[in-house]
Amino acid sequence: MNSVLEEFLEQEVTDATYEDLFNFVSSRHVCRGTFECLNHVLMKVSSSQLIIFKSFVGAENTKAQDAVLVAKEYLLMKINSKAYKMNFDKIKSVLDN
Repeated sequence: MNSVLEEFLEQEVTDATYEDLFNFVSSRHVCRGTFECLNHVLMKVSSSQLIIFKSFVGAENTKAQDAVLVAKEYLLMKINSKAYKMNFDKIKSVLDN
């Protein structure tokens, strides 16, 4: 798995953010937009593809940074996998989306 994706899942998928994060990724009504997490930005570039990159101060002077393009269904499965490992109370079904 990509290091940006691994870091995103470790740092951003928490019990407090799970529902909002899952809803943003799975929403059919949001085709483009951004979801700002604590350390990462999740950018929806289409209804089925997202870009994840690290957010940091001073990015205006950065020439390049690591990012990952990920499919919506794959990201939802990875988010839920992390949620199961952390024993979250209310885990949503990927198949319902």
